[in-house]
Order: sequence, then C-alpha cells, then structure tokens
Amino acid sequence: MNEHRFTAEVARHARDAGAAKELWNSATTSLQERVYTTPGGIVRVKTDWGPLASEDDIVRVDVTVIAENGHLAPRDVPSFVELFFYDAFLLFNIAVPGSFGAAITVSGGELRVNELTFDAAPFAAGVSAAVPLNDVVTWYRGGTEQVASTPMQKVLFHLLHIGCNGADEWTLRARLDACLQELGISEPSLEASIIHPMHDEALDDRLDDSAMEPIDRAMARVLTAVQQAVLA
Repeated sequence: MNEHRFTAEVARHARDAGAAKELWNSATTSLQERVYTTPGGIVRVKTDWGPLASEDDIVRVDVTVIAENGHLAPRDVPSFVELFFYDAFLLFNIAVPGSFGAAITVSGGELRVNELTFDAAPFAAGVSAAVPLNDVVTWYRGGTEQVASTPMQKVLFHLLHIGCNGADEWTLRARLDACLQELGISEPSLEASIIHPMHDEALDDRLDDSAMEPIDRAMARVLTAVQQAVLA
C-alpha cells in the first residue's frame, strides 16, 4: 500500500468564513474520504475538514492519498489530490450554493500539485435553499471519468467549468443554456448583448445589473434541478 501526505493551504473567498459552519461540521464525516476506482485498483483520498469550521480566512488541511495495492505511480498522485478538491467544490456548492470558493495551494514533498482556484459567486445567485451534504455525497460518488457521458454528468462538468475557469458573461450564458437543455428545462433565451470589454456604466448608461438577471435565474433553475435530483 502506497501512502502520500500533503498539506493544503485554503484561502477562502466565499461568504463569511463562519456562515456555513454546519456544512463544515458535516464535512468532517460526510466528506472525510473519497474512493476512486481505477483499472489498477482502489485509490482513497482522505482529509479532515475541521479547520474550515473556524472563522479564519486562511486554513490548512491535511490530505492523504492511499493506493491500496501500491499500483499508483508517484507522478499520478497529484491528479487525485486535484480531483478530490474539484469534487469537494462541486459537492459543497450543490449542498449550500455559494458556500465554498477558494485559492488552494498544496505542498507534498517532491510531488507538485497545480494551484487551484474556485469561484463560488455564480452559485450564490438566486438560490437560498440547501440540502444535506451527506445526501449530496451519497448521490454523487464521482469518479475518474474526464469525458461526460450522461446528461447530469454534462451539467455537473459545466458547473465545474463555470466555477473554475473565470467564465465571462458570454461563456456563462452558453454553459447555463447547455445545462438547461440537458435538464430539459425551458427558459427564455439567454442570448447576450455584445458588450465592450471595458463594461463601463460611466460611458453608457444602458449597462446595469439587470443584464445579469437572466443568468442568475438560469443558475437558480439549474441548481434547483440538481438539488431535486439529489433528494429524489
């Protein structure tokens, strides 16, 4: 059995640090471990989310990657650390939309893990309902697949892109429109006006927050549909 230990510095930038304390307490049991099945065997990734229950903006969590039969090459270990945090970001923001966004820096000896940045702001738009984290974790077991093969998987991958790639307004509309189509939800057109990259209201008073209302409404419908699938 191979075991690799890492320390992740989590610099949070979503909501008040203590606003989702119940979520973080739940994570210490519901999300303490993710199990990934690979052709070579089982890989387990474990962590203690307890530090997130503090009100500190920057916390450190320990992460352990365990390859049960020692099949995992050291160069592949960082991929499972990154996958674990992608899963966590998605699970947290389905359970409590807008709850978890952060810049995450991971250190672990000679093994290099890419710095990760997650933006929870798009998930907070128009959705206040929450579902138990344990239900979300049970519903979405995840996996190592990198190509979506089902409508719901396509939706979840789009949501990850929205939260991870700093989507501009145009891309955000396109991805949410794709989500609505995969979910079979009819929604008024999300077609966007072509906006100058300055986006400066001082120069053109036609620019205002109302331009984001269709996007917020679409995100709310997508997240509500996903939460309903969790509880079904």
